[in-house]
Amino acid sequence: MTSAKKAGIRKILTIITSLITAVVLIFCLLFYLIINSYINKINYEKTDEPDINSNQIEILHTDEDLSDVKQDYADAIEEIDEIARKSMEDTQTSIISDDDITNILLIGCDGKEKNIRGRSDTIIIISVNRRTKTITVTSVMRDIYLHIPGQGNNRINAAYAFGGANLLMETIKHNLNIEVNRYVAVDFYAFVDVIDALGGVCIEVSEKEMNAVNDSIESMNIFTGVEELNNRLTEPGLHLLNGKQALAYVRIRKVGNADFERTERQRRVLRQVFEGIKNMNLLELNDLANAVLPQVTTNLTKGEIFSLILGLPSYIKYELQELRIPVEGSYTDMRVRGMAVLNIDFGKNIKKIYNKIYQEEKD
Repeated sequence: MTSAKKAGIRKILTIITSLITAVVLIFCLLFYLIINSYINKINYEKTDEPDINSNQIEILHTDEDLSDVKQDYADAIEEIDEIARKSMEDTQTSIISDDDITNILLIGCDGKEKNIRGRSDTIIIISVNRRTKTITVTSVMRDIYLHIPGQGNNRINAAYAFGGANLLMETIKHNLNIEVNRYVAVDFYAFVDVIDALGGVCIEVSEKEMNAVNDSIESMNIFTGVEELNNRLTEPGLHLLNGKQALAYVRIRKVGNADFERTERQRRVLRQVFEGIKNMNLLELNDLANAVLPQVTTNLTKGEIFSLILGLPSYIKYELQELRIPVEGSYTDMRVRGMAVLNIDFGKNIKKIYNKIYQEEKD
């Protein structure tokens, strides 16, 4: 082969290589621009300082029915207050963390109006363990009585109303001994949109649950100006629940074992959401993102979100496991200042969290 032909072949190979490189770069740029356009729809909170709401603190501290408290409980209340205070002090220097594990706090807010911060109605820790290839969904019951840094003792769900997501994360960190620095907060409008985008969730609804669902739906209809009987369930059994019906279902509290079954219902729906998103096509994912992302608030950075997105093909194959705090046999029911609360054994629950999420024994 002549040198001229060799030079010609090298030139052609160079051109082909350049074209392939250019195409790859263009696709990478397009991918970045598309993903960035979605990420820009999210509401970002950059500060790590709790957003203390003085008016909300006053309302929550004075909205307690003191007439329900018997004097016989005075010693017990003092004891549980001391336990809550000591628990936070004992965990100050032993926070659990692991570079292979990402903990993200998922907050469902019960504000009646958009942009109004209420108590955190749903508190769930999503833990992605890249070492064991597991995703753990930990429901934290909202009636747990503990110490809220700077605000005294109260139920955990008051922390969000007092100081937003940052104060809630700080409360979890110093009481449950787990490193949670990132959160995603969604209100009920976003939850409804997610379920509707998935085409609903299939749930077996008992007669008592149906009655509670219908009561909640009627209240939502009245609040939103919709015909009162719209979306009511007509009989118990297996239902494909739409967004509004699913929201009413996960908020049921006075059926069965109170908040224990309520958090179980939430995890049941989350499992279907997780499976449903895995099976969505690109057009469906686009519709879901456009509907939900503007209603999401987070302190995840854009870089962290990109990293999570790039890891999705692997994460959707991870084993999904569940945990509820407090675990069985680790709590007692009490009334404190008129509030129904859970007095929990923090040591036993911290050990369970460590064993489940980190897949290691803790002394």
